Amino acid sequence: MTRNLKISLIISILFIGLIRFRPIWERNPGGFWNMLFFLGIAILFFWLIVKIIIEILRLIKQRKNLTFKLFIPILIMTVLLLDGLFNPLKIDLDKVYGHVDFRACYEGTQNQATFKLRESGEFDIHWTGVFFYDEFFTGDYVKNGDTILLDFKTEIPRNLSDTLVIDGDYIFSLKSDTLISTHFYLGYCKGLN
Repeated sequence: MTRNLKISLIISILFIGLIRFRPIWERNPGGFWNMLFFLGIAILFFWLIVKIIIEILRLIKQRKNLTFKLFIPILIMTVLLLDGLFNPLKIDLDKVYGHVDFRACYEGTQNQATFKLRESGEFDIHWTGVFFYDEFFTGDYVKNGDTILLDFKTEIPRNLSDTLVIDGDYIFSLKSDTLISTHFYLGYCKGLN
């Protein structure tokens, strides 16, 4: 295996690996590390683009002595770059945590959260915000009609409690027999802010 082929394979596999394993590294280690992982994806993306251009120029220079072996690095990098961008095989490792039965979204002016109830009886809230704030809140839940009882494994995020009530398209927190708005609405995030 030539040095050029090894470098192409390593760059491509790291790029695909960081993208595909996002649901896992986003939770563990999570937090500030997520920024480093996203930075790594961006650096590998630009490195792949530059490496593909260099390989095309190399093929042009060696056009009189072309063999299939010369095309292997550019083929590997192009296929894995396209797979990383468009995911034609529909690989989604978020399913490792269970199928999502219910979802809600919170969109603030400087932060956003997604709330998912999974068929496994577990829930997760992924809260992101300014200055690289990124945190997961997890636990178990029981849903009875329009009431959701949460048992947090982590701390309880602000505006939420261990008892939530669904009223229309919104979720309210139940504290001392009073419904308090959590500003979560049902469904996918709409990009309202």
